[in-house]
Amino acid sequence: MSKLDKSIIQKFSVEQKQSKLGMVVIFFDKFISIVKNYAIFLLIPMWKDFNLGLLTILILILALVTAAITLIEFRYFTFQFDFNKNDFIVKKGFLKKTKLNVPLSKIQQINLNQNFIHKLLDLYEIQMDTAGSDSKEVSIKAVTKSIANEIKEFTHILKDNNVHNNVQKITDIKSLKIDFYTLVKTGLTSRYFQTLGFIVALFFGALEYLDALGINYVPSFSSFIKNGDFGFIAILFYLILIFLAVFATNLISTIIKFYKFSASKTNNNLSVSYGLIYTKTILMSPNKVQVFSFTQNWIQKKIDLCNIIIYQASSNMNISSDKSKEGSKVNIPGANSLDKKTIFEFIYKSFDDNEFIIKPNIRKFSVNFFLIGVIPSILFFGINHFFELLSSLNYIMIQTIYLAVILFVSYRLYKNNIMSVSKNFIKVQSGFWDITTKIIEIHKIQSIVIDQEIWYKKLNLANLTLCTAGGMIRFSYMDYFILRKITDNFLFKVEVSNKSWM
Repeated sequence: MSKLDKSIIQKFSVEQKQSKLGMVVIFFDKFISIVKNYAIFLLIPMWKDFNLGLLTILILILALVTAAITLIEFRYFTFQFDFNKNDFIVKKGFLKKTKLNVPLSKIQQINLNQNFIHKLLDLYEIQMDTAGSDSKEVSIKAVTKSIANEIKEFTHILKDNNVHNNVQKITDIKSLKIDFYTLVKTGLTSRYFQTLGFIVALFFGALEYLDALGINYVPSFSSFIKNGDFGFIAILFYLILIFLAVFATNLISTIIKFYKFSASKTNNNLSVSYGLIYTKTILMSPNKVQVFSFTQNWIQKKIDLCNIIIYQASSNMNISSDKSKEGSKVNIPGANSLDKKTIFEFIYKSFDDNEFIIKPNIRKFSVNFFLIGVIPSILFFGINHFFELLSSLNYIMIQTIYLAVILFVSYRLYKNNIMSVSKNFIKVQSGFWDITTKIIEIHKIQSIVIDQEIWYKKLNLANLTLCTAGGMIRFSYMDYFILRKITDNFLFKVEVSNKSWM
């Protein structure tokens, strides 16, 4: 739109309701949530003496309760714009009424999402993120596509322009699309260890679920441990099965999550859309970006692929963990080197060439090898000694291979751990297989923490933690005197900079 149409201003100046079809979305969303959280407690009493009639009655009661909650939530939920104050207003609640005023200048990101029910009804969920909140500030469960697009488009216009001013149309200057073949390559070359951890967590979660249902799986598990084949060939076969499970999980999840991925650059924003079953559309403003991160392993380097994650302002300050707020991240899978350069320059305009390189002390290698190599080997020795899982020959072969692999892993973790400091940026690299590089503008640092353990002092070592609105980045085993010099330089640049951090 070249300017805000008067009809649109009039429409959103008064209270708007969600689409009536949205009641279906709200109903299924709440019903699934209730079943997921409480189904186990309903199934346990009927496990030994299954009663179809009782189960039917329970489902009907849940459906009626959910329907009543849905009707009340829909009836008393409205949204509108206050064009005089540039606020987005949400009112909700029957017994406990809530009025939420969100200044448009505080909105960091607008997401348009579609789950399976949304797709069937051609509806969208609108989510607006603001910095400093553990949850979505605004979540409108179900609106039509036209309303969703209108809100997304002129919310950004109103953030920086007066409603009465004409606004130039934001034109698309380039579009990045990830095709199906690239998604397949990305799925087969990414997140091996994260997926392996997910499978292990899923396994123990299944055991906990069986325990809650009163199923005694311990005898079968013990029998497998005592009588199962744990020879070298058998273990190799088990490992191949695990690798195949990891590959399949990565491939399927990548295709489902990032199907029809597209990123459109505009004069002021980056609009990202993806998803097969659950579709997300994210509108990102470059000046809100806190950390630019990309990950690449050896295979991906050979085929020129990397996975980019752009972090925006978030209440969770640890971007090294999966607990980081998902809404604050923009994922771009399967980008090539040209795509990475183009997106980086769109966000930051330029990059510094002259960099001061800092590497951790060699003791980082020793500590890593002791923690993930020596200690597990001692535990495995004790387990094998008491349970006699392996013959002496197989035990020696497996332990030797394991320690050799961990020696290589520890060396890679040490070698790839690098901090680079330039005039305007800090770049931190880490990892042994998936090498992750995080880039921060110095003026966006909110605080710097230097910690020094007791045993570090004699060695003149310390750890550095950089805090931004997008998360924390940690660099360990650094020379303390060098660390003090560069942090003093960081603090000086932060103090004298007149640039906004978001």
